Amino acid sequence: MGLSFITPHYNDLEGLQRIYTCLQAQTLASWDWVIVDDTSDFEIQKKVKHWIDNLQSEKVQLYLNTEKTNASVCRNLGADIAKSDTLVFLDADDFIGNDFVHNRQIVFNDFAVFINYSILNEKGEKIIKIHTQENYLNNFLAAKFLWQTSCILWNRSFFKKIGQFNPSLMRLQDVELSIRALQNSTDYSVVNNPIDFYYQTKPMRLRKNFVLPVCDAVYVFISKLLQTDALSKYQVSLVSGYYFLCVRYLERSGSKTHTDLVQRNLTLFYEKKYICFKDYSIACVALQLYKLNVLSGKQFLRINRYLFKPQQI
Repeated sequence: MGLSFITPHYNDLEGLQRIYTCLQAQTLASWDWVIVDDTSDFEIQKKVKHWIDNLQSEKVQLYLNTEKTNASVCRNLGADIAKSDTLVFLDADDFIGNDFVHNRQIVFNDFAVFINYSILNEKGEKIIKIHTQENYLNNFLAAKFLWQTSCILWNRSFFKKIGQFNPSLMRLQDVELSIRALQNSTDYSVVNNPIDFYYQTKPMRLRKNFVLPVCDAVYVFISKLLQTDALSKYQVSLVSGYYFLCVRYLERSGSKTHTDLVQRNLTLFYEKKYICFKDYSIACVALQLYKLNVLSGKQFLRINRYLFKPQQI
């Protein structure tokens, strides 16, 4: 079974070269790789084109966007031109083990999740993620993310059937797609796999520019994209976890600059009836007291964790 890797790219030639090294080392060679460059800087794009030309490999395709888009658009374009009907989305800063392609030679229908993976932190340390939860949809609805983009093996026809990645989201694209896939599939697989995927991440406190895009993504997701018609009352109650996600990013940023965005999202959750008036009122007061430095970050988080983070799924 062939496997197509799709990588959105912007100014990271070294990342592409690392991925190619991983692909060359695969124990099974039935793969192809689509790189969608999202208008990288001229000199970097020139180097990428030169490098790929020198590879002289039919396995590697480069597509150059003519205007700046985002990762979701790039991934969707890659899915359209990939050679295989079995897809994996792999970012330029991630790594795969030598048996990655071999391990994915399985029979599946809509999609398959290889649920175990490892995080590489900023020190190069491996943090193993092995999940035993079974309420996958409920966990995602509660903003508890069990897997990452590259953990999913997609059947291209199902990926297209459910609408692909949503280009309106600057963050949480993979989360929203996973929720949509879980809501619309009656035949997917979860594989208790050996770890062969390594996802690089930074601590939340180092991602100071994430408050705005996360708050905006949560707002779009909650106001326009979340399909609530098929959800139970209990499942709807879990969604408040996304407000707590905004709170966490605000506190971890160390800045009070975007408290207005968090307040906007809090009001949205109340208007959508995802939180009650009592909890909304307490959260409004807590946000203002935190903004005025009356509440510490720990106190602010503790209050919101108690109110909005689902404890049991």
